[in-house]
Amino acid sequence: MTRRSWREARRYVFASLAAAVVLLLARRRSSWLAFGAAGAFTIFFRDPERQLVPDERTVYAAADGVVVGVDECVSDPWLREDDAVRISTFLSLHNVHVNRSPVAGRVTEIEEIRGGFSPALFGRSSEGNYQNRLAIDGSAGRVVVVQVAGMLARKISCWVDTGEDVVAGQRLGMIHLGSRTDVVVPADGVEVLVRTGDRVKAGITPLARYAEGKWARCGST
Repeated sequence: MTRRSWREARRYVFASLAAAVVLLLARRRSSWLAFGAAGAFTIFFRDPERQLVPDERTVYAAADGVVVGVDECVSDPWLREDDAVRISTFLSLHNVHVNRSPVAGRVTEIEEIRGGFSPALFGRSSEGNYQNRLAIDGSAGRVVVVQVAGMLARKISCWVDTGEDVVAGQRLGMIHLGSRTDVVVPADGVEVLVRTGDRVKAGITPLARYAEGKWARCGST
């Protein structure tokens, strides 16, 4: 656990420990459940170090979990192209919940969108749930990362600011207690490398790759 992830975890850990002490003083056996919850929160908010030698043509996973959707022909208000590809990853409670940048570039837009808390496993959560959106402009164009809160995850922590330069695999933030993360890229000149059911790791697993011509053209402007 890093110092930053501990700042997110401590409210849950301390609340569980306080409940455990009260229950223990009351001689309730359920105190051990509260102690166990404190330990579980410590594990949940883990933030392991990861090493990546990035390929500029590659879009990497922004989250750990299972790919639950590869949707083509979607539109996004932050992409100029009419068609885009959205790759959605569901994070269960046992996954690392730190989100990482899928590409190197500059964070040009951040938007918090209020909404509900439907189960993050379902596609409709991308439309109506509370979420945080980030646009990252890299050498091959723009990539949009959408952090979507789920039924349990009612808080999203963002660790970067508009105008900040990031590298591929850099920590962007964290969604608390189960969630979904979407990576949206223009469909033109992009080869998707994953499919539904694949397990991915943030900052490690390639999600997509730009065609040689598109990367060279965008990178030279």
